[in-house]
Amino acid sequence: MELTFARDLVEPITYLAGLSTIMGGYLWFLYISKDLSYKAAMNVTVSRRQNALYEARGFDYKKWEQLVQEANALRREIKVIAVEYDVDWDEAKEVGEDVKEVLSEERSKAGHKARSSEKERDEEFTEQERKKKEDDHTKESRKRDEQVLSRGRGEDSGHERSR
Repeated sequence: MELTFARDLVEPITYLAGLSTIMGGYLWFLYISKDLSYKAAMNVTVSRRQNALYEARGFDYKKWEQLVQEANALRREIKVIAVEYDVDWDEAKEVGEDVKEVLSEERSKAGHKARSSEKERDEEFTEQERKKKEDDHTKESRKRDEQVLSRGRGEDSGHERSR
């Protein structure tokens, strides 16, 4: 008996595969009360890990969200006032020297040394890679030069023979 993939074999398999996908999606929806999508699945798995890390580090996520909402409300209010006074307001241009100084102080307090050592390692690695590429390039150019010279010698010796 030869096994062929006829309609009577393939149709039930595809039907059951489709049905199980629909049932799995519906169960997922019942479990998390959100649509079945890659983004929703990532949010479920990542959010659990994030919340555990927030608790371990003592980070108050609710307070952070509140501060972000307040900042966004202030930005909207500033934009409304700027429109009323016919002024083009660009938040990126408003960051002054005071803000830059505070940020640099905070960075130095929060382990700037660790970041700088990591940056130095990255720069060293980049420098090593650059040197390696330069060495490879010079080796390749030497090989090409030698090949050209050896071809040139071979052609010269061929011309000498014909004379």
